[in-house]
Amino acid sequence: MKKAIALGGGGARGLAHLGILKILEENNIKFDMIAGTSMGSVIGALYAVEQNVDKIEKTLKDYLFNKMFSKLNMEKLQGDAQAPSAKNLIRKAREFVKYGTSVDGNSFFANSMLEEMINAIIPDIDIRDTKIPLACVATDITNGREKIFTEGPLRKIVLASTSIPGVFPPVNIDGVWYTDGAHVNVTPVSVARLMGADFVIGSDVKSKLKTLDAIPSNSRDIMNRCNFIATHLFYEILIKEANVVLEPNIKQISWSEFNKFNLMVNEGIKEARLKLPVIKREIQRLNSPLSQCKRLFKKFINSKDNLRAAIY
Repeated sequence: MKKAIALGGGGARGLAHLGILKILEENNIKFDMIAGTSMGSVIGALYAVEQNVDKIEKTLKDYLFNKMFSKLNMEKLQGDAQAPSAKNLIRKAREFVKYGTSVDGNSFFANSMLEEMINAIIPDIDIRDTKIPLACVATDITNGREKIFTEGPLRKIVLASTSIPGVFPPVNIDGVWYTDGAHVNVTPVSVARLMGADFVIGSDVKSKLKTLDAIPSNSRDIMNRCNFIATHLFYEILIKEANVVLEPNIKQISWSEFNKFNLMVNEGIKEARLKLPVIKREIQRLNSPLSQCKRLFKKFINSKDNLRAAIY
């Protein structure tokens, strides 16, 4: 049985993946493949190469708390935990200009800012050379479709997968422009299935749909709210493909609050410990002789269908 973990996007909330991986690692639950989106691509790439959560945690802490990252002042982008706040982006625009491009350009920060971070923590290898097979999701900004990267330069792929629209500029790979993959597949369980996984854990760190005390005060916020509702419901359908979904209690955390590193890792640990019995039961169930026979029969049927399609 092939096992996979799908690490979702959520900005700083993605640090909770570390706590989840830590508990799974301690319980000798290993993965045959990893799928990542946005921050999930960063954590996924590091784990696919390093396979040691403690080392990854140290690498990220060393970077996130040094002067290079602090000059980005990411917390200044903080707004509602559900999404980057347009109001805050505009209000803080003047502060960002000195660090990045102009407000009239395609991002608040220059491409070099995010690229420096990726280059500092991600090894310069092809994605095919990771120890665990890895797939990263980005959004093709020209046609609006999901792009699943399984080959090519790892750094550039992670850069594309994490390039938050408006905050960082799109990334060009082989003549195509890409942005953050969270806009097409925030927790890429479906990608893990395409990779051939029989068992998938979905690590979901996206913002949650909150009940409002009052309706938004202007047309722009009403449209943003409705768009968020639509995408949230779509993502809820996609994540049902997972055998087990882990949802750390971090909905109150903004996507930009990287200073809450320890809190998010600890919440990931709590959620993984809580769901560990469920994970073990599901793995045991899928390893049963009956489940193995069902998988073999399904593969046999699919191979016959593929052969029939090729003939006709």
